[in-house]
Amino acid sequence: MAAGVVPKSKYRRTVLTVAVQSRLLVTALFVLWRVLANPYDTSAELNRPCLSDKSSDWTHPNEGAGQNRSSLVLLGRVIEKTIVWDGVFYVRIAECGYEYEHSHAFLPVFPLTMRFVTRTFLSWLVPSLGLRATLALSGYLINYVAFVLAAFCLFLLTEFLLEDGLLALTTAALFCFNPASTFYSAAYSESLFAVLSFAGLLCFVKGHKWCSVILFGLSSGVRSNGVLHAGFFLFQAMHKVFNQMIYRRQFSQLVPTILVAMLQSFAVAAPFLGFQIYGYLQMCYIPRLKLISPARPWCSASVPYLYGFVQSQYWNVGFLRYFHLKQLPNFLLASPMLALSVCAIVSYAREQPRLLFSLGLVAAASSSPTQAKVALLSGKDDVKAEVARKRSSEAPRKGFFSPAAVCFLIQLGFMTSVAMFVMHVQVATRFLSVCPPVYWYGAHAMINSRVRGTLGKLIWSSFLAYVSVGSLLFVNFYPFT
Repeated sequence: MAAGVVPKSKYRRTVLTVAVQSRLLVTALFVLWRVLANPYDTSAELNRPCLSDKSSDWTHPNEGAGQNRSSLVLLGRVIEKTIVWDGVFYVRIAECGYEYEHSHAFLPVFPLTMRFVTRTFLSWLVPSLGLRATLALSGYLINYVAFVLAAFCLFLLTEFLLEDGLLALTTAALFCFNPASTFYSAAYSESLFAVLSFAGLLCFVKGHKWCSVILFGLSSGVRSNGVLHAGFFLFQAMHKVFNQMIYRRQFSQLVPTILVAMLQSFAVAAPFLGFQIYGYLQMCYIPRLKLISPARPWCSASVPYLYGFVQSQYWNVGFLRYFHLKQLPNFLLASPMLALSVCAIVSYAREQPRLLFSLGLVAAASSSPTQAKVALLSGKDDVKAEVARKRSSEAPRKGFFSPAAVCFLIQLGFMTSVAMFVMHVQVATRFLSVCPPVYWYGAHAMINSRVRGTLGKLIWSSFLAYVSVGSLLFVNFYPFT
């Protein structure tokens, strides 16, 4: 082995080690800040009985625990104190199902996974810890494992796509300490969504399209932005159609290509759409049949859309609704992640303007086979023909400015716009934390920039500050993102 060449296996072990250490650090900070600081609100510790008795068959109250398990009872109470913010909703849904209209803002795959783990692997803890604490514990364990796997999948994705091992390692390290890292260790859906997204992307770029469809579909049942993964199949179809029409004159393949892309996109969105149908049946159709409550206003809409109604009605989410002077602190809170995202897009646009603004249709003549496969999104034979047609003495572009990254930058641009103009802007820190180009750009700037020393310190200091301060605010029920 040549001197200075680091084996891939060492990089991979490093990623796994850093991912585990980052979760231990955040968990330790949760414990430390909860002991040292007083929580702003303790009402989340209250837990009313479920409206339905359907969970009674697996509810075991703490009072039945023996004296020899008193330490576990105490541990259960401690765990319940850590259930804050959206974690309250996820644990409640896992315990009682969807009882109220506003709870449909939280998609079902994560609470269902919590319920499954509690019913199977952790059921023996329910009599001692209590059902609610055991559900929360299952959420923490799920997220711990999912986060480590997500970091590893992001490393593999970056290594394969951008063909730069050091960039991939730095990317994974940045993800492990990203500004939203606090939520990846809480009873939130971010970790599960990240591993499904990154694993799906890895399958996608390696050509395992139906595997990626399954993973992307599951992600759309975890968080609504999982539906955006359908864009990768539409992007692929656009490139195939362009290649078939312009270069290969295979007009007979146009309809099958479009139909397959539509089927794949629908499959990705199906869990999210299915949840909207479930909400309609639960909140509109069944109550109307039983005459137990008046219909809600969204029920009579031409296209009943429960998720959109809940976000607008209960969280005031909408275009420019957050643009008020009083929200300036929240814009400042989101500024590091937004700035990194905008810098990534602008930097790529300056270096690869024709590629980005043509939506990747004008691929660089220097594309390597791997890059061409993603940029042109054709079959292997098409890639070979296209690369041969575009022979060039110029070295192929790798790293952040690779043509293979163009689709990811387009998605990042859309998500950044939504975060800035539609959502509660402070949520951008979490929303954009699952976008690989954010970390690719940060890693690229730290490795290749002429001011990489200063820039690296700035990026790392902001990331670690958010991990530290965010864990303090979050675990004590103070507003963070």
